[in-house]
Amino acid sequence: MHMEPHSGFELIREIRKGSEGSNQFVPIIMLSGHTEPQRILKARDIGATEFLAKPISAKSLFTRIISIIENERQFVRSKNFFGPDRRRRAMGVLEGIKERRKDELLKLGMAKA
Repeated sequence: MHMEPHSGFELIREIRKGSEGSNQFVPIIMLSGHTEPQRILKARDIGATEFLAKPISAKSLFTRIISIIENERQFVRSKNFFGPDRRRRAMGVLEGIKERRKDELLKLGMAKA
């Protein structure tokens, strides 16, 4: 997050805008010791692909890189956002009642608490 002459947040914004010939679609892993929820959400909301809390290990970085490769997310463009889809899992088509989450079934009176 703290870089010179610009912050990590500013760098992500510039990359996602496609500034100076950058690849807008490049995966971005933000590394920071500042792990307050609002900072993590801000990183996600400006287009970071992943967030790792410092201190990191080679194994955690490697695992995150593999995850990005194996679980590639689609990119979303809207008026105020360009970056990887913020949803982490694909929502498949529900195959009927058995596929609904328990809390939904409870609301419908179709499951016991």
